[in-house]
Amino acid sequence: MPLARSTASGPSARRDGLLAFAGLGAGLVALGAATQAPAAVLGVSALLGLAVLGAVVRSTLRRRAEPYGPADRITVARSVLVALCAALLPVGLTPVLAGPAQGPAEAWCWAVVAVALPAWLLDGIDGRVARRTGTTTRAGARFDQEVDAALLLVLALAVAARLGLPGAWWVLLIGALRYLFLLGLRARPAWRRPLPFSSYRRVVAGIQGGVLLGALVPLIPLPLAAAATAAALALLLVSFGRDVLWLERNARGLS
Repeated sequence: MPLARSTASGPSARRDGLLAFAGLGAGLVALGAATQAPAAVLGVSALLGLAVLGAVVRSTLRRRAEPYGPADRITVARSVLVALCAALLPVGLTPVLAGPAQGPAEAWCWAVVAVALPAWLLDGIDGRVARRTGTTTRAGARFDQEVDAALLLVLALAVAARLGLPGAWWVLLIGALRYLFLLGLRARPAWRRPLPFSSYRRVVAGIQGGVLLGALVPLIPLPLAAAATAAALALLLVSFGRDVLWLERNARGLS
């Protein structure tokens, strides 16, 4: 599928950015009305949600070489949901951090699942729309990956809280591995080499969100949630390990 060539994307991106902030604002108002969290906690929630969405909108507005298309609109909608999930974190984590023996409320777990589930289900829809409309871009693919990574990080934090912090710190690796890999790029320029397509990598990445969502459902026993999450992390570590080994073995190709 050829890359899209239209460049009339600035006004559309700005409009969708404003709509995204409006949607997040409505969600934050609903959060404040539905919870009895202190004002300080709600303030942190608002700042966190705005920071996540602001980073996403900024990346779309700074795009120059490649257009902003219909698939990007879906990704922006997903980013609003991810920002709302991030805003929920302080509400659920505050009691956990205040008392190690206390886990997050079941209602909070259900709320995170309700917001994150459509964001996860829409993953792949944006890519399908881009291919069908002939608007596939590298910037759009990177945009989608960053929203995916943010969603996994938020869900990993939520699952770690449900399984019990600080003991469940290892769950955070699911959300942190991509960012650790990006940090590794600074030390190892060889890792910038494009990776070949891998069905294993694609499947493993795709199931992470589903496993984390399942682990958040209060109906799932904690031992089962922990076992499933550990298995997902093991698969992800193997996937990243395979990629790093391939990059190191082919490092000479950059010279």
